[in-house]
Amino acid sequence: MILPKIQGGAGLRSVRKANLAMLAKSGWRLLKEKDVLWTQMVKDKYVRNKENLDLFRHVQGSSFTWKSLTKASSLLKEGCAWNIKNENTTKFWHDSWIAQEPLKNLAVEEIPSSRMEEVVADLVTEEGEWRTDMFEDILPQEIQQKITGVAVDKLSIEEDTLFWSLSSTGRFTTKTAYQSLLPQEVDRDEKYWKIIWSLPVPERIRCFMFLVCLGRIATNVLRFSWKSAASPYCVRCNGRAETVLHILRDCPPAVYFWTRQVPIANQQRFFSADTSGWLRMNFMEGECEKLGVSWETLFSIATWLLWKNRNDMRFKGLSSTLTPPSLAHSILAKTKLWSEAWSAPSLLPSRRATPVNRVMADIAWSSPVEGWVKLNIDGASNGNPGMAGVGGVLRDSMGHWIVGFMAKIGEATAALAELWAFYHGLDIAWKSGYRQIVVESDSQLAIQLLNN
Repeated sequence: MILPKIQGGAGLRSVRKANLAMLAKSGWRLLKEKDVLWTQMVKDKYVRNKENLDLFRHVQGSSFTWKSLTKASSLLKEGCAWNIKNENTTKFWHDSWIAQEPLKNLAVEEIPSSRMEEVVADLVTEEGEWRTDMFEDILPQEIQQKITGVAVDKLSIEEDTLFWSLSSTGRFTTKTAYQSLLPQEVDRDEKYWKIIWSLPVPERIRCFMFLVCLGRIATNVLRFSWKSAASPYCVRCNGRAETVLHILRDCPPAVYFWTRQVPIANQQRFFSADTSGWLRMNFMEGECEKLGVSWETLFSIATWLLWKNRNDMRFKGLSSTLTPPSLAHSILAKTKLWSEAWSAPSLLPSRRATPVNRVMADIAWSSPVEGWVKLNIDGASNGNPGMAGVGGVLRDSMGHWIVGFMAKIGEATAALAELWAFYHGLDIAWKSGYRQIVVESDSQLAIQLLNN
């Protein structure tokens, strides 16, 4: 029940895990809001001589509040990482600055004891280049690539700062803290569950299909196992067990409906599959459209109405049920009506996506004014993040080639790769003696970051 919907759960929150995420939020404030009165008071009382993640340690005789905060210390240590500024604060081997755990835990060779207290600045040259020879034999290749993808600034006077690595913005959120506490090793059939929870049908039908997929609708077989039904058999088909598949596919009213909707060529497979295969067949593969609606929509509405018809017969008496032809006509009519209502923009304006106005334009290289040079650059990553590289070319006002470059970065996001392209291009242009430079890039995000 506490798994996310796209993992086959109901999306309910675990109270215990949610409480731990909220405690982590208070711990995060203790780390970041150093000038706030309550932070100063708590630190003076419990951890006067400690800083950063070393704050969270058990103190003999401490209050319930402090004991609660220390319970979230492992969650904070997992999510906190270091943003490298002047490299003089972050400990290279002890702090979680490039991975979710300290680099000393990832070493494949023994680290000399004399180097255990090194800070990041100790492994960077005066020109801001990584001293890869100092860790290439100690750390795995993938970690080395992550390190070389980090830009360092030897001129910065800002101290290294903590950020929340589980959030794309670097800011702490209880949502990301809570999600990190959920089981990660699960069978994530995300596409299957996304289809079910995004069906263009009323929410009660989505919830019904969720229960069907879990085999949890109250059939006579299930109710008999609970000892709340006198018999596990279908009230229509005496002698046949009333399972999920029987009600929704194999009972006479259901057979009558499906044989008139499913193409004859597909009926053998349709009526022979087991419950799981039958559901996946109809949600993942689907037949052609019927009545102008998708097969998934028709299938979900039809199964819900077949279940509703069974309940009318079981709990309201035989006289309240429809004949198979009448039931089939009712299913098709309601499917068409609900589908039209769902797609009406005047009824559900919040579900209508705002159309994007795209402008097509021809892009061509144009020369800079006389006396200026133009630098065209690009960066890319194979994944986000992934292995990244950059390249560029410098040309004069006549379009003549001056110099070109390409470089391997390491592991970086696409946005960071674009920024690396700016750095390498401008560095080469500057060293080539040029000062009047026009830079062109196809990364709107990188340009906005620089302009801001």
